[in-house]
Amino acid sequence: MSFLKKLFGSKKQPASNASKPAATPSVNLDETITAHDKYGREMQITKRDWLNNVLLGNLKKAWSNPDELYGLIVSAYQDGFFAEIEDAVQQLAKIDPTPERGDTTLGILYLQTDRATDAQRVLSQHIATHGESAVVLTNLAKAQSALGDEALSLQTLWHALELDPNQDNALIWYESIHRDQDGKAAGLAAFERVAALPGSWRAQLWIARARLAQGELDAAMRLYCESLSRAETPIPTDLLMQISGDLGNQGHLPQIIELVAPRYDLSVHGIQVGNNLIKANLDTGQLEAARVLLKQLQAQQRPDWVQTLNYWEDALAKADTDSAAPIKNEELRVGLLKLEGPLWLRNQHPFTDLFPPKAADAPRISFVGNTVKKVKKVDAITMQKTDNPGRMSRALPLLLSEHVALQSEAQTTTYIFWVQNGNGGFMLSGVKADDNTIAQYSRQGTDAVPEATAAEFTVYTHLITQGENWTLQLRLIRTIDAKCLVEFSYDFPEHGFHKIAEQVLADLDQALEAETDLVFNSPLPTSHSSLTGSALDHYLLRLEQCLAVRCDTLNKTGTSLSNPTEIIDGTIHLCLQNPKHLPSRLLLTRTLNGIHKKDPKLAAAFSEKVNNLQTEFPIEGIASQALAQEFEEALNV
Repeated sequence: MSFLKKLFGSKKQPASNASKPAATPSVNLDETITAHDKYGREMQITKRDWLNNVLLGNLKKAWSNPDELYGLIVSAYQDGFFAEIEDAVQQLAKIDPTPERGDTTLGILYLQTDRATDAQRVLSQHIATHGESAVVLTNLAKAQSALGDEALSLQTLWHALELDPNQDNALIWYESIHRDQDGKAAGLAAFERVAALPGSWRAQLWIARARLAQGELDAAMRLYCESLSRAETPIPTDLLMQISGDLGNQGHLPQIIELVAPRYDLSVHGIQVGNNLIKANLDTGQLEAARVLLKQLQAQQRPDWVQTLNYWEDALAKADTDSAAPIKNEELRVGLLKLEGPLWLRNQHPFTDLFPPKAADAPRISFVGNTVKKVKKVDAITMQKTDNPGRMSRALPLLLSEHVALQSEAQTTTYIFWVQNGNGGFMLSGVKADDNTIAQYSRQGTDAVPEATAAEFTVYTHLITQGENWTLQLRLIRTIDAKCLVEFSYDFPEHGFHKIAEQVLADLDQALEAETDLVFNSPLPTSHSSLTGSALDHYLLRLEQCLAVRCDTLNKTGTSLSNPTEIIDGTIHLCLQNPKHLPSRLLLTRTLNGIHKKDPKLAAAFSEKVNNLQTEFPIEGIASQALAQEFEEALNV
């Protein structure tokens, strides 16, 4: 169904017979609209700025291309621009090889700017020259109504429906005329008259809605099947939307899956129908079907869909956790993951030369977190969706480990607790660990060389959260005797670690220098220390998500990863926020590489954005070729 057939869903008030210029704006130019850049980042721009800085320039570029010009005009109409683009609409009417499209577009502009006489003239001339069409007749009926000739308008409207009974705005207008005059029954009778016309399928949908409201499901299903059998292929999006919406509103979810799912075409019906299908599958417990459809929609890389798709991600994650049975203490299996150095820096990697070398006998510092004291306590062991406290309990040890590794000659290890039951997940304890337990973890070393890689000191971070008021407790523990050498406490707001970051890092450096032979260098320009303000908080988020991606690759059968599309998109946005920050770029390569192992097509869907990032914001230097090679490997299908 074209935009021209949908534009007029309600009847306008009668306008003056006089033809007049469009002297005033069609819209409030100070209102804002939402736009997205090529990376999918959302921005707010006033309609005035959009008109002057984007729309008018694009219209001029498309001045001689009727298809492009028409597309831009339709988009402008949807944003409420009419009088402001009259020159472009006049140009389209002159050059359009499809006269119906050009003349109707001009007629719409005249109607929207209260020039019904001009609209009637243009549309009547079109009919005289090119013959009748349902779209032109419908808009001519609008002009006749605006000029006060209701009888002629109704006659013209009916003739338009005879030519095409499935024009949605014509059909709804026709029904509303009769319902307003003679009541609800008259409106239904109007639908039935149109349903009797050859080729009608849209009126049957509205009759079916009435049957559903009366509890007549079988009658409604027959009407839906009749409508589907008569409609063109591919099935119009709004047809499937109305069927699924009406059935859903009445609680007939299996019928949505029966009628709509087999006819759903992602490239045609998109999120409009996909929304209803996901909900129907979710509410009937068919979580895997809902998840498959969600992944298909996410792969389309539509920034205007992101908010909706994130909602369904959260809903599916909640459904998973709600259906998961509590884990018995005796059945809980927890593994200890040991991460060497910065999360994004692999051993024997070309980028290791950019950072301080590590001597074999350099001190080893370990970092442990994974504990949060919350106001709301959970007694049983349960699977839960990752929340901010849990995420920070993992991100902070990673960040501190990275800082010490980059600013000193120390070797660092971060310990992460991973639940091995089911599809796996991070272990988060609500109880603060004692120093002996922390020291015991750190004395284990790595699996390859246990004794040589046992940590001499451990930095333990524990969080206390009370609403938006958080406290970080940091303890430096000597592992050989589990003695706490120094402890610090910092208050900070949720999502505001950057407010205390400088003090935390300075205290940690000073404590380690006092207890070890380490010397801390001035911050490297490539390190996280170059990030300040909200950029550092953003980095913490993406650091933990990269960890989640890496851990998810351990599961060979299922996945514990939530919303991988948002993770990739968000990490790209981190790189755009800090375009010269090498750790952010390496974090992106590791994230893409991990997701590629499970879902190569999803990773490849971000090729255009990543290539734009690399082209527009290259990180120059000896590592640029290696970086490009890593991205190529992570994006190949």
